[in-house]
Amino acid sequence: MKKFIIKLLAFALVLTAILAPVNMIIDPYNIFHYDDPVDNGVEPNKNFIKTKYILHNQDKFDSLVFGSSRAGFLDVSTIPDGRYYDMCYSEGVPAEHVNTLKVLIKGGFVPKNVLVLVDDISCFVDPAMHENMLYRVPYPTGGPISWVQFYAKYCDLITTFDSLSVMKEYRETKTPDPDFAARFRETGTERLDKPSTFDGTDGQGHEMPGYAADYYSLRLPEAVDDMRELADLCNEHGISLKVVTNPLYHKTYEVACENGYLEYLYELAGVCDFVNFSSISNVTTTCSNYYETSHFTPYVGWAMIEIAYNGYEDEVLREQGFGYQVNAGNRDEFIRLLKDQLK
Repeated sequence: MKKFIIKLLAFALVLTAILAPVNMIIDPYNIFHYDDPVDNGVEPNKNFIKTKYILHNQDKFDSLVFGSSRAGFLDVSTIPDGRYYDMCYSEGVPAEHVNTLKVLIKGGFVPKNVLVLVDDISCFVDPAMHENMLYRVPYPTGGPISWVQFYAKYCDLITTFDSLSVMKEYRETKTPDPDFAARFRETGTERLDKPSTFDGTDGQGHEMPGYAADYYSLRLPEAVDDMRELADLCNEHGISLKVVTNPLYHKTYEVACENGYLEYLYELAGVCDFVNFSSISNVTTTCSNYYETSHFTPYVGWAMIEIAYNGYEDEVLREQGFGYQVNAGNRDEFIRLLKDQLK
C-alpha cells in the first residue's frame, strides 16, 4: 500500500510538471502574466493581477480607486493630489476592497488617498460568490496553502482548453486592444476614448430595462459593516478616504431602489460622508452618458471629479441629487428627496 501511494504521488508530480506549463502559457485569465496581460477575449482576474501589480510597483502610484467595473471609465489622471491607479474589477464590492487594502498595507504599500465608488452592486452582491469564479477569485491571504489552492484553480486543462475556443473566436471577430497592457500598467482603467452608441434601446426598437442580476439580494447590515471596516482601516493608517456613489442609469437606479438601495444609502451615511451621484437627474436620464444600462462614460466621470474634488457646483443637478453631499446629519432630507423623485 505504501509503495502504491508513493507511485501515485510520483505520478501526480510528473503529471503536474507536464500540465502546469501548458496552463501557464495559455493563461486565459492572465494570472501568470500579471505585469503584461493580454486582451484575449477572456475576462482577466483583475482583482488578483492588479493587487499583485501594485505590490511589485509601489513607487509608481500613491493613491487608489476602488469599485466595480463601473469605475473603469473614470479618468484617474484628472484626480488631484495624487498619482491614482484604478483597482476596478468586475463586481468589486467593499468587502473585497478591504481584503485588497489589507494585503497592500501588509506588503508595504499604504496609499495616501483612497476613492471608493459604491452603488447597488456594493449592497446586493455577496462576495462569497466570487470564490469560485475564475475571473473574480480574490488575492490569497491564508499562507502557502491558500496560494496552492489559488493556482490549482487555474491549472485545470479542461477549463483552459474551453477558454481556447473563446480566445479563437475573439481573434477572428474582433480586434484586440493594442493598448490593453500599457493602460493596465499606467492607469488600470478601461478605454477612455470608447464612444457611446447607446440610445436606450436594444437595437431593435425595444426599450432596455434596468440592469439587475437574478442573484442580487440586499445585504444589510453586512454591506454597511464592510464599509465601516474600510473606513476604520483608512483611519487607522492615516489614509484619506473619499466615497462617492455611481451615477446609475435611471432605469437601473429605479430597479435598485425597488430592491432596497435607498436603505443602503441611508445606513451608509451613518458610517461615512459621501457625494451622491445616484438619482433621477439630467445626467442619468441621458442615454449618451452610458455604454449600456450599467456603465457610465468618461464624460460623466469627469463631471463627478469636478464636483467631488474641484468644488464645481450645479444647482439644478444638486437639486436632482447629483453631487449631493450626504452625511449623518442630512441623510433624512436626502432620502426624502430621492423618494419624492421616484413618486
